[in-house]
Amino acid sequence: MAVEPSFMEYEERIKEGDTVIVYVTFGQMVPTVVKRGQTLMMKYGALRHEFIIGKKWGQRLSATAGYVYILRPTSDLWTRSLPRRTQILYTADCAEILSLLDAKPGMVICESGTGSGSLSHAIALTIAPSGHLYTHDIDETRTSKVLEEFKLHGLSSVTTAVVRNVCTSGFHVENSADGVFLDVPAPWEAIPFAAKSISKTRGGRLVSFSPCLEQVQRACLAMAAAGFVSIETIELVPEQKKIVSQHKQTLEEFETMGDAYPKERKRNANGEVVETARVSTAIVYPYSQPTHTGYLTHATLLAVPE
Repeated sequence: MAVEPSFMEYEERIKEGDTVIVYVTFGQMVPTVVKRGQTLMMKYGALRHEFIIGKKWGQRLSATAGYVYILRPTSDLWTRSLPRRTQILYTADCAEILSLLDAKPGMVICESGTGSGSLSHAIALTIAPSGHLYTHDIDETRTSKVLEEFKLHGLSSVTTAVVRNVCTSGFHVENSADGVFLDVPAPWEAIPFAAKSISKTRGGRLVSFSPCLEQVQRACLAMAAAGFVSIETIELVPEQKKIVSQHKQTLEEFETMGDAYPKERKRNANGEVVETARVSTAIVYPYSQPTHTGYLTHATLLAVPE
């Protein structure tokens, strides 16, 4: 039986209507819906969609001026290649948010600040197939676009996107959510509504993303006032490193031989080559890396005994 195009379920080979991620280079990946008669133009020339249909996922294909790879979409690849309508949350933050929400299949999650749908896809794929995501945004155009993407990616059954200002009107559901995520300019205004949306019998988690400490301070006070406990704020600063070999030299050796990084090998008084010890160590590489994205404040609302 044919499988409908979906981020959750695929056939072994690509068929017309599937969304594929065309891997061009490490910094360039192009999401494409495969349709006969269309051609993808990119750095390595042209690639006709007819050449993609019927191929296996992950296969290397030849374009007119080079090679590309046809990858099966995941939430991570979608985050790296999606059309950006707003600033997005990247994979490191998305992964930590899912962990702090304790997201798993069957859960009901409310999100405010849909934006480009980066985190929305990650949440939907995590809680599927029996959970549900209610995502809110104040912009109708962005919401309509995300609804189209959910339908195209086979996520309509586990998602609901609504135009709503949660800071003034609250969330789409009350007393039913297992977790709430906030990415709004004034999270302290939405926190009382977040507490109302969380299930009273099960309790739940609240996570708020804020770029500034002033926002964090006000959010923490609002969480405590709304009855949340175990309030904590963390900051993710991913850092890439590589292992290198370096000279190891004592002060006595420096007094005798001089610099441990000579252009030529050092020799002693007898003319013998003196080798200095080398050790492996980790250094930050590349030297320029992104650092601060924002602060994640998380808390728990305990269940109310019946």
